[in-house]
Amino acid sequence: MGRYSVHTARKRLICVQRELHNDRKTYRSFDVYNLGRYERQWWQMDRLKGADEEHRATVLKFFHALPITYAPNPLLHGTKGGAYVHVDSIDSLLTFTELTEISRAASAAGAKNLIVLSWEFEMDLRKRAQALEAELSLIIQLKYSPREIMESNRDEIQFFDAGALEARAIAEYRNGKTTVDVQLVNFYPSLTEVPGKELEALRERAIKSPFDFIDFWAVDFEHEDNQPFVHHWQDFRTRKDRSLKTQSTSEWIYNAPGIKRICVKVIDVFGIDTTQVIEVTI
Repeated sequence: MGRYSVHTARKRLICVQRELHNDRKTYRSFDVYNLGRYERQWWQMDRLKGADEEHRATVLKFFHALPITYAPNPLLHGTKGGAYVHVDSIDSLLTFTELTEISRAASAAGAKNLIVLSWEFEMDLRKRAQALEAELSLIIQLKYSPREIMESNRDEIQFFDAGALEARAIAEYRNGKTTVDVQLVNFYPSLTEVPGKELEALRERAIKSPFDFIDFWAVDFEHEDNQPFVHHWQDFRTRKDRSLKTQSTSEWIYNAPGIKRICVKVIDVFGIDTTQVIEVTI
């Protein structure tokens, strides 16, 4: 059931595919799907009687935040450690437009710190939030509401930060054709809620050696919105081989010129996905 167990199974299936490919045997493709909001909506209707207020109260309880009785703004639902807390709705993806509205509400209420809890975040939102932090002099933390909240026997839950990824396309002209690969430039992992000293040590390591936190990454060279991610190339760590490439070796060739969209997906050691879409002109 756990996020990381699904990720481990994915790596093992890819290893089987590679072995069969090297032995020139047939094998099937596969994909990993997240039930996402449909699973959460069922949980809300079944356990919380469909109430948004009950959902917010449940998330705040697991996050050990205090609910606000008389909030200065309807977008601010709780407090924790001097920060305002916003709990996003159960079936939505938090966008930059929404984050801007929440951040301005927190700033107007005199906040210096804001924590936003959401089940899903818009792509690249952690990077885009930096502009809001500078404009409003506000520290913004984006944290995933973990699916483990929905398990009835859970008492303690770990919340993870939304990660940030920076990658770039590398195009080379060879023998009359342009080949494209992707290089990882920087990464900030989705650090978990841990005791203060441990968290500081993790943050320091994340700054000095960010790629140490990457367990798996893949590239979809023909990315289209609202379409499944296609693994055209991937690399990952195994128990026997802890090395990891930071540049793909696909030498991808496009059939026609134009602006191409490439999606890069990173899965960190905590099992959290971080993605970025980049463009390259061929």
